[in-house]
Amino acid sequence: MSDLGGARPAVRTTTPGWRDPRLWVGVLIVVVSVVAGARLFASADDSVAVWAADTDLVAGSAVSADDLRVVHVRFRDGDDLEGYVLAAEAPDGDALLTRDVGAGELLPSGALGSGDDADVVHVPVPVEGVRVPPSVRAGSVVDVWASGDALTSAQDGAGDGSGSPGSEAPSPGALLLLEEVQVVEAPSGDAQLGSTSDRQLVIAVPDEQQDAVGPALAAIATGVVTVTVRA
Repeated sequence: MSDLGGARPAVRTTTPGWRDPRLWVGVLIVVVSVVAGARLFASADDSVAVWAADTDLVAGSAVSADDLRVVHVRFRDGDDLEGYVLAAEAPDGDALLTRDVGAGELLPSGALGSGDDADVVHVPVPVEGVRVPPSVRAGSVVDVWASGDALTSAQDGAGDGSGSPGSEAPSPGALLLLEEVQVVEAPSGDAQLGSTSDRQLVIAVPDEQQDAVGPALAAIATGVVTVTVRA
């Protein structure tokens, strides 16, 4: 017969009571995890959808949703949001830019205006393809020149032709019509009707040069137009 006198008595496992500190530590960990997760979820959803320029947009040009893209931004100060156009608010069909907006820049609400607010006028400038650099595109800053014999009527309105130090006449006797103006539209010759060697630019003329628009149009109609790009 075996000796059982030295055997240990069986110990029954018990569920920790509510006073067991290990239970409260576990509850605390769960609570902290839930709160942290809720805050993380809330912060991830705290961004606002606003419009940003998809490409460089110049003052005086019309702007629509096709020119923009939606970006999500988180503003530290809620008041800053008032300075930008929400993606839920599409620009009006007659909205014009009152200042330049660079590609990727958030669209400021103060940069949108109507035709009455814009201080620029759009002037079409037909020019032979060989007389405009191929690098000219929307947003380029250019000078518009004309040469020819029938430019007397434009001389007084367009100035003396000397221009600023940054301008250089493309040929002797060329008259500077519009100085440091921005190109709003610059389709390639292939995209336009008529000769593929011709281009019709649309120039945004600021308020301080608008007195020269009439004489410039007369010179454009009778002279040979050349466009030079500002470096």
